[in-house]
Amino acid sequence: MSILPITPRPCGKAILLLAAFATSFALAPEFAYAQSAAPVEGILDWFVGVLQGNVARSFMIIAVCFLGFLFLTGRMAWQVAISIIIGIAIIFGAAELVDAMKSSAGV
Repeated sequence: MSILPITPRPCGKAILLLAAFATSFALAPEFAYAQSAAPVEGILDWFVGVLQGNVARSFMIIAVCFLGFLFLTGRMAWQVAISIIIGIAIIFGAAELVDAMKSSAGV
């Protein structure tokens, strides 16, 4: 068993050089054609609007009515009631929670 020095393959250097060139080419701003995040922001704003809009409000009203029906029939599980109420509070209070965290962080 002999210990041979590890010699790089000639092809390995070329691949490494090509990878470095491709990375520097992709990161150059004039070649990257970087755009703003406006399309992504539009999709996310639409999604927040769906989660906090009239459709979500209707689902929340149905959930509270369901809780009332469970109370009426005597089959109410407190864990279900508390989880639904906390879920409603988090969904509709998400914007205020994030703004409060953001302002406390100084951003």
